[in-house]
Amino acid sequence: MKRRSALKAFGALGLLATTSCSGGARGSAAQVRRSESGRVNVVVTTPILADVARRVGGDHVSVTSLVPSGADPHSHEPSLRNIRDLAYADLAFTNGMLLEQQKLLRTVSANLPDAAGDPIPVAENIEKYGGVLRPMTEDLSLDTVWLGMRVEGSVGDQDGSVTLETTAITGPGRTAAFVTETFGRVTRVADSAAEGARRGGGTHGSRGSAKVFAEGEPTVGQLGAMELPQQAHTHLSWAFTEPGRYSMELRAVFRGETIATGVVHFAVGIDANRAALALGPDAQVLDGGHADITADVARRVIVLRADAENGPREYDPASTVVVVPAKALQELPGGSQYRFLGRPGDQMYLLAQAVLGKHVHGDIDPHFWHAVPNVKAAAQVMRDHMAKVFSEYASAFQANAHDYSERLDRLEQELRAAYGSLPESRRDLITAHDGYGYLAEHYGLKVEGFVAPVPGTEPGLQQRQRLARAIRDLHIPAVFVDKGTTGRGNVLQQVADDAGVRVAQLYSDTLDAEAPNYEDMMRHNARTITDHLRG
Repeated sequence: MKRRSALKAFGALGLLATTSCSGGARGSAAQVRRSESGRVNVVVTTPILADVARRVGGDHVSVTSLVPSGADPHSHEPSLRNIRDLAYADLAFTNGMLLEQQKLLRTVSANLPDAAGDPIPVAENIEKYGGVLRPMTEDLSLDTVWLGMRVEGSVGDQDGSVTLETTAITGPGRTAAFVTETFGRVTRVADSAAEGARRGGGTHGSRGSAKVFAEGEPTVGQLGAMELPQQAHTHLSWAFTEPGRYSMELRAVFRGETIATGVVHFAVGIDANRAALALGPDAQVLDGGHADITADVARRVIVLRADAENGPREYDPASTVVVVPAKALQELPGGSQYRFLGRPGDQMYLLAQAVLGKHVHGDIDPHFWHAVPNVKAAAQVMRDHMAKVFSEYASAFQANAHDYSERLDRLEQELRAAYGSLPESRRDLITAHDGYGYLAEHYGLKVEGFVAPVPGTEPGLQQRQRLARAIRDLHIPAVFVDKGTTGRGNVLQQVADDAGVRVAQLYSDTLDAEAPNYEDMMRHNARTITDHLRG
């Protein structure tokens, strides 16, 4: 038995009564109260959900949004008017996935009448109707390729090991590959600034006789190596001190014999598509997931082997660029084990070793509506729950949802055409907060940075520097703030002013008079992004 507050009286002081016991069963059509207009009352938490509910409910429902248009659902405080609206509700929908403040969600649960049942979290139900949810990244700088080394196949004595040696490293800055072991101990696998490279006349563009580092320290003449048993792999971290194009020449050695050679190319903090064109018109970019520099000893080749949904996918390293994005910029930590890379606080681009896991917040990104198919799924969630409660209108809800689905299909075609018109080098997004992941993922854009992962988080100096460097190195012509935002938007405005780029406004979590419905919001965002990124 759960306890739910019931509204006994609501006068000038908005008096609330004590709680009462209820099994929380959902009300039937016979129990539904009508508003003065003769329609049933549906309460939702956000203006975007309200628009979808009105499309599905049509003339038979009266829809109220607890969060007013133009307000931020992340921070909205429940009001006495919200409590009154909930007290007369026949059904309630929330966004869920921690979009709304917990205080608002508690208010919904406490004041919704027993006959209305529990509020329906829409985001948590869309996957049943074909919607797609994505994890929210805790640290965008770690949401990159996980690049390790692997030996596949067998040659000669299967108990023998294969050594992947680094024979040359070129690029505008220092390059190092290393393993972070138990208790933070670091073992270097490759280092363009190893002692032998420095004695050879420079720290970069270096060549050397590669051997395995002893106790994590290079010996004269070495750039580095990794010895692996056959059919084994290891995870690595990669560090680059400057933006630009890099290459690393490797060879696989078995019992003193070179059995394969290859070159791996990196695009660090720059436009990866432009770097790929330098390798040829058919070159590819590798910018996410778990991948390994793989010595296939049976075929005597070095390839890039990446995990994919339908099994491993193979890339030819000669025509592939491994992306080290601008968002991978990090400050070197204070531990002495990292002194070979520089001083504490020095900035460098980092691909973290995959063994640390995918660094996600642990929650699901709640901003599902930035991909149109998810809103189609949300409309179906509402259709079925409305039909269950208000069964006499079920056929009307079905027809309304069908018509709305067709409208959304046309909207989806418009958006795909708009975003598809952007050249590959003009698809980088820098925003005020991490609210556009669905938009980027679904429409082929790339989130290269944001001021803060969630609203209310104050960005540090390192984050500001990272954003400024991404704007500069990727030649980003514009950045985007949320309409009506303060704080985060002001920070991004300052970064943009310093970089001399434009600032434009997007709709993130709400609607207003200029975009009073979901379709208008999505069209506005598409026009704004394409107009400003095209330059």
